[in-house]
Amino acid sequence: MKKLLQNRHTPFWLITFSVITVLTLSVLIQDGMFMDAMLYTSVAHNLSHGIGTFWFPEFSYHNIAGLPSFHEQPPLVFGIQALFFKLLGDSMYVERFYTFLTLIITALLIVILWKNIFPDNEKYRQTAWLPLFLWMIIPVGFWSYQHNMHENTMTVFILLSVLFAYKAFKHEKHSVLLMILSGIMIFAATLSKGFPGFFPIVAPFLYWLTTRKISLKKALLFSVVITATPLVIYGILFLFPESNKSLTLYLVKRVFHRINLQPTVDNRFWILWRLFTELLPSILFVLLFMLIAKIKKITFKLPGLFNEGLFFILLGLAGSAPLMLTLVQKGFYFVPSLPFFGIGLAVLIVPVISSLIANINVHSKAFRLLTAFSVVLFISSIGYVIAQKDKTSRDKILLHDVYLIGKEVPAHSLVSIPFEMWEDEWSLQCYLMRYYYISLDPEYSELQHYFIINNALPLTVPEGYKKLNINTIQYDLYVRKE
Repeated sequence: MKKLLQNRHTPFWLITFSVITVLTLSVLIQDGMFMDAMLYTSVAHNLSHGIGTFWFPEFSYHNIAGLPSFHEQPPLVFGIQALFFKLLGDSMYVERFYTFLTLIITALLIVILWKNIFPDNEKYRQTAWLPLFLWMIIPVGFWSYQHNMHENTMTVFILLSVLFAYKAFKHEKHSVLLMILSGIMIFAATLSKGFPGFFPIVAPFLYWLTTRKISLKKALLFSVVITATPLVIYGILFLFPESNKSLTLYLVKRVFHRINLQPTVDNRFWILWRLFTELLPSILFVLLFMLIAKIKKITFKLPGLFNEGLFFILLGLAGSAPLMLTLVQKGFYFVPSLPFFGIGLAVLIVPVISSLIANINVHSKAFRLLTAFSVVLFISSIGYVIAQKDKTSRDKILLHDVYLIGKEVPAHSLVSIPFEMWEDEWSLQCYLMRYYYISLDPEYSELQHYFIINNALPLTVPEGYKKLNINTIQYDLYVRKE
């Protein structure tokens, strides 16, 4: 332990772990999640209990967009999460454990990739906390890991793809096999979240363009292999009726339909501005240490180092800039590209950071104070997380009502709501389905035994119902009169 505490990098690892803990676990341990995250959780939870199949998962009785099954996203993440529910049960902490596990795996892959960048420079390898820190302080990045977003799983496959490709760039032996493995990971990424998962196919070309450490001929060969692999797998899947129909529904009824008819922004360049604002904390951190380097006259441009950093930054742009091709843009869509910005920016300043740390006297009072501060910070972060248990991060009133309604309405029930509530009450639908298998029905043609209404809206309850006094706040529950 004494040796560990005297390691110059220990305080910075503890500070990084503290930041990760506070920004993610403190929210994950609480009840309440972003609507999309609860939607995906409900589908995976249903699948674990035999509601739907891998290729045709289901959200609720009516699903979404008039389809008989759920095709908002490809099915791989639902299948993976369903296994976790089968193994770990139905607690709300299952999806939170899964989300945090994707964070841990992503962090480990960033560290592994970082060490592959500097195979012969132990000083730089020891600063693997730096890309983690720069990645974690990106707001939309840690927000995604507060919720069960598909991008979290997709990021794991994207990083694995780039890691295999990077190893192929560095080593002649088994390079083609590594590129095939990289392509398989791209297939898994696209089966998790669709077209955005294809962006690592540009990695060979970008590596040749920025570093010239591989020939153009090899870059082209690698590009063919990494692209052909997922395409061949999809070609095989389209030969089977079940997977063919599922993937066709996803592409035609959801992807192309949404691109054409459901824009979320008015300007194609919105995504670039959003990316810049999200990266601003990391960019300012880098600029600060470049300024320190200038003041202390520390050299931060070593041969090839800038080019390696540029490769990862361009790879990050390859994962985010293509979102401009459509007007369907949201900040969390580029979450899988963020680790590469963290790595690339860290590469640019690692000589500065490494030089400053090398000059630390581990026996000095200043270092002992820094170490003590980092230990206290880490312990405090754990304590802060524990203190958040049994709290609610969002939708507090909604969840209060959901739990009361769920105690009254039998599981697997179909409950009527006013048609006017159908498009605006997705969170209500998601929580009721996730926790109680209760589906909402906006069809007035056949009123169900129970009826829910938002009492803040000017809506009327059909005749033949009486209100149940169950102490709800925002949503009133009615039952058909006997």
